[in-house]
Amino acid sequence: TRPADTTGPTATITLADSALTVGETTTVTIRFNEPVTNFDASDVVLTDANGTLGTLTANADGKTWTATFTPTANVNDTTNTISVNL
Repeated sequence: TRPADTTGPTATITLADSALTVGETTTVTIRFNEPVTNFDASDVVLTDANGTLGTLTANADGKTWTATFTPTANVNDTTNTISVNL
């Protein structure tokens, strides 16, 4: 037997471009420290992001997920955040 894994995964979020202008989008990459399943848009917190996230796609290893972020037009805010509800 082995002990149960009682710790959740950790995640790191990176954007290909963090200074978007009107009409631009960027790739959001979410890397987990272990494979995850059933991860979808409802797990991503965009409350303070001023934009939308496209469909999440997983790499074969289940640790790296990507999606396209589209910012809200006419918003200039350097405090925008994207997070994962772990």
